Amino acid sequence: MKLRTCYLLLAFSIVTPVALFSGLSFGMLLSAQRETATRGIEEVARTTSVVIDADIDRARAVLRVLGNSHALASDDLRSFHEQALVADAGQGAWVVLYDGDGHQLVNTRLPYGTVGGPRPDLRAMQETVRKGHDTVSGIRWVPSLNNTVVLVDHPFTLPDGQVRVLAQAFAPSYLARAIAGRAIPASWRVSVIDQHGKIIARSHRNGEFSGRDANPAVQAAGRTGNSGAFRHVTADGFEAYDYFVRSPVSGWTVVASAPVAEVEAAVWQGVWVTLAGLLLAIAFALALAIVSGRALVRFVGRASVTAHALGEGRAAPLLPSGIDEMEELNVALRDAGARLETEMRSRAVAEQERNVALVQERAARAHAEQQNAAKDEFLAMLGHELRNPLSAIHSAITVLDSAQPASGAGADRARDVLRRQSTHLRVLVDDLLEVNRALMGKLLLQSVPLDLAAIAAASVETLQAAGRAGNCHLVASLAPAPVLGDATRLAQVVDNVLDNAIKYSPDGGTVRIAVGVRDGAVQLVVADEGEGIAPELLPQVFTVFVQGKQSLQRERGGLGIGLTLVRRLVELQGGTIAVASPGEGLGTTVTIRLPLAMEKPGTVPGSQAIVL
Repeated sequence: MKLRTCYLLLAFSIVTPVALFSGLSFGMLLSAQRETATRGIEEVARTTSVVIDADIDRARAVLRVLGNSHALASDDLRSFHEQALVADAGQGAWVVLYDGDGHQLVNTRLPYGTVGGPRPDLRAMQETVRKGHDTVSGIRWVPSLNNTVVLVDHPFTLPDGQVRVLAQAFAPSYLARAIAGRAIPASWRVSVIDQHGKIIARSHRNGEFSGRDANPAVQAAGRTGNSGAFRHVTADGFEAYDYFVRSPVSGWTVVASAPVAEVEAAVWQGVWVTLAGLLLAIAFALALAIVSGRALVRFVGRASVTAHALGEGRAAPLLPSGIDEMEELNVALRDAGARLETEMRSRAVAEQERNVALVQERAARAHAEQQNAAKDEFLAMLGHELRNPLSAIHSAITVLDSAQPASGAGADRARDVLRRQSTHLRVLVDDLLEVNRALMGKLLLQSVPLDLAAIAAASVETLQAAGRAGNCHLVASLAPAPVLGDATRLAQVVDNVLDNAIKYSPDGGTVRIAVGVRDGAVQLVVADEGEGIAPELLPQVFTVFVQGKQSLQRERGGLGIGLTLVRRLVELQGGTIAVASPGEGLGTTVTIRLPLAMEKPGTVPGSQAIVL
């Protein structure tokens, strides 16, 4: 007998009993899979019912709290309206206060002082008042809304004996979102049906069904008890497995439906997977017998191919045999392959190093191009900044040349222009020289005891006296903040930061400056409500000459070196600076921290906020 025949007999002896017992288990598996699928439908229905009950319980609790509001007892309806707005459940839900005759007194869906129409179901509300306990209504049509709602009513009596009813109104869309928020398959349907058999909300095409009568089969099933399973044809035209749960809180019924075809497909999918596994096992056993017989032949053939490949300087994989004699051949071939692999690895390392060098070269070139572009942009910006004052100076000189006599009003204005624009040019040149000295480390700073609060106060007063604050409101909160530093440079830091905040604040905006001691260091915070900083620009705000995107016809001047100089001056005095912005249009906050001085200089009296 050949070895291959032995393998085949062994395979059949294993597969035959497995196949017999697997056939018996298929029926049991089919039933278990179907039960598992229907339990999933039941879980969806019960979970949705719990979610909706939780919303109703929350509404009841909120209404009870609002009913005991001091504002309501004192007839302060404006304050009560604000309290009710805070307690609102969210979009699609609102609170309404009715008097005993069903007239609206407060409606959080509307601005205070505006109320909707009278109660559409006055008799139902009066019955709630008579019973004296909370009730949950079915779906109601409200003409003033041109829509349907459900109401959770809470009746109560004020200290003066007046009857009031607080109602939490839910639009069907609110409940539809609660249903849609559940993790259910897209083909399943979940419906909420009121006490009278009308649909309140659905998980699919809710607006088409709200207020309609539920399917008769669904209504009939709901009358059989508080929960249960049934099967029917849905309004969407497919046959479904269903499970319903009646809520003890609201009296509503939650129905979950899943297509029969989908459930059965999932059931049979599990069965077919098991059957496929069995067939695969049988095929594997048979294949093993065939493959094992061919294994030795393949091994010898592969070893021959490998030997030829190594002779040609190529590598080829080896097949393990499990036979000692054959493994000795593998060892010899592996030794030769190892030497070849070492050579190939050396070549791969050289190739990798070449690739790394290429990537570094590309990165350096990209950086150089970026620096070149930044230089070009700065030169264009500098040309624009210089052109404006030079043009004004040229015009002023022309006026002086043509003025007759030279002491007239036009000549005086021309001289004012010359003085103002020459000052502007001097400031530009001073800024360039200043930042150059700072970056090269040529600034000499004194270190004397100072109060940063006094420096900040002086800067604010100077801004206002010079009219540089414009229409901005400066709000300062200054507390004693002793530091060791250079008064001139610290004033320059504060002036730069405040000037930036004012420059980028809207007309009439507020700029806040706070100075004090925090976490063992002196802290200066300047916050504005202006344009903010784009996320892509925020990491580069301290890079010299960097500004936000703007054309040469810019609304604001400046060379983009202010924050670069500020950071350098702060670092030279042992401090740190950070700039934060939530985004464009959301303002900017600059935080500067300096070492706290042990020796305290003269301080600013008081530490309360001052509107300047």
